[in-house]
Amino acid sequence: MLEPSEEKNRNRTRLSQLAQPLRRLPGAERGWGMFRRFQLHRQYAQRRERYARICQRKSLVYREQDVVADVRRRLASRGYTPASRAMGQVHTFAFIPRKGWHVTLYPDLEELGPVSAFDYNELGYTWEEFWAQDTAAVRRRREMLAQLLPAVRTAHGKRPIDWVFIYGSGVEITTDAIRAITDELGVPVVNMCLDDKQSWEGPTFDGQRVGQVDIGPTFDISWTSARVACEWYLCEGARPIYLPEGFDQRSYSPLPVDQNIPVSFIGGAYGFRPAVISYLRRNRVPVQVFGSGWDGGFLKSNEQAEIINRSQINLGMGGIGYSEELTNVKGRDFEIPGSGGGLYLTSFNPDLAQHFHVGKEIVCYRNRAEMVELIRYYLARPEEAREIALRARRRCLGEHRWLHRYQRICRILGVLLPADDGLREGNARHDAKPPFTPSRVLDASSAPAAGSEPLA
Repeated sequence: MLEPSEEKNRNRTRLSQLAQPLRRLPGAERGWGMFRRFQLHRQYAQRRERYARICQRKSLVYREQDVVADVRRRLASRGYTPASRAMGQVHTFAFIPRKGWHVTLYPDLEELGPVSAFDYNELGYTWEEFWAQDTAAVRRRREMLAQLLPAVRTAHGKRPIDWVFIYGSGVEITTDAIRAITDELGVPVVNMCLDDKQSWEGPTFDGQRVGQVDIGPTFDISWTSARVACEWYLCEGARPIYLPEGFDQRSYSPLPVDQNIPVSFIGGAYGFRPAVISYLRRNRVPVQVFGSGWDGGFLKSNEQAEIINRSQINLGMGGIGYSEELTNVKGRDFEIPGSGGGLYLTSFNPDLAQHFHVGKEIVCYRNRAEMVELIRYYLARPEEAREIALRARRRCLGEHRWLHRYQRICRILGVLLPADDGLREGNARHDAKPPFTPSRVLDASSAPAAGSEPLA
């Protein structure tokens, strides 16, 4: 007999399968998109307002200094005293599969110090099989997690672990697995979530929901890239720290290539994105697209860096799922500017505006019409676009590497000595290469002139 949560998951899968042929009917995809957008907005608004009421009732306000003090009290209460180490000496135990873009998280961890990795993909498990949330998924996840604590013990025995860093959700990690580590070893455990706005709760899988809502309070720090979610975490008894994504300067850096792509977009073909690309093409914008679901296909990090450097304008879409209005900071917001290639043009997001000088380092649009107008403006002014891109590269090297994020977390935990050189954390001293100037920039005469076609 199926558990109630497993039966719900199977029913959800059946409904999705039934919807697929219907979505192929003329006009059905647009209708489906409108429904999914309405559904996403309703769920998000309900969650946001529910937590706003709780915060008001409990007088909860996210202040980083208060969370830092709470984290340190929590660690002290279980008898943990951090050993503050120099750069290059911090031992990280990372629960992160080396798959896809996740591999770019490791180089800066290794600059921080020795890394012991628990890669469940290498052990023969996949996130996709856990996401099935059926009886086999329960058995396989329990089997995988049974190997976690012994791996932590072994790594700790060879060299004391300073912190455990998890990039995961309730799909692959459980509260019991986290407590087993903190109860036995006392070391701080930190989780990073980059998708709280749409994956906060989710269905129940083996007794806990697959988002952050149930596992969050078990971590010493819950690192979130959504400022609004910080107070959601507080309401659930967790300790959030707001930090955006970063970028790996080894994977994303300037390349000596011609800028022969007018406009590019890198990212999967899902949600509202195909409709935006169709809109751009109707308005004669010469955009090339790359990623899963597009003709350009999936790109590895080094291939992405080449496209970014070849593009005069790199387009970003900061929306979530089927919503262009709900925005989230994304890894691409730092990988593209960090590459020092073409101008980065993306959705306006107040969170992102905290990290760049909009108009000087990146450029933002508020709707599709503005997107087209800004593309035409900067295609006609390649030198101005190039200057903006170079300023963004300098900002990213000085403030937005993954190393900056790790240093901030480790200093909160007390496992990394404070910076004492008067420079920004994780400064650009390791990047000896000067920015390249492309040998040839696409001539503006080959791009459509401003106002050449009415917006459709």
